[in-house]
Amino acid sequence: MRFDLEHLRYSAVALILALTVLVAAPFGLALSALLPRELEGMLVLLTVVAMQMMLNPDGTAAHLLPFWFSREIGEYAIEPGAGPVHVERGLAHAAITLTIFLAMIAFTAAIRLRRRPHLSIA
Repeated sequence: MRFDLEHLRYSAVALILALTVLVAAPFGLALSALLPRELEGMLVLLTVVAMQMMLNPDGTAAHLLPFWFSREIGEYAIEPGAGPVHVERGLAHAAITLTIFLAMIAFTAAIRLRRRPHLSIA
């Protein structure tokens, strides 16, 4: 990208990469906690990423997907006229998404750890 594109905001690209890694790991953990079979989780991952690419980015449904922040910050990185409001919206979306996934992980872990199959009530 450094050699192909001019007028690119490289700090915004680095922010997209960092946030994607930060959100993707809890997303995978949340899916694995909710879907115990590996192939089911993989199909959901593929479906979410495909929907992320196919949906209209300005539509409401696209805003509900976990990686919408990358499009918003990417617009700031590529478009010369885009303002920092895109970064703010992207950061807010990433923070909310991360919080939701971490809460899902904590909730499912709490349920799983509270089960005591060796105890039976007679």
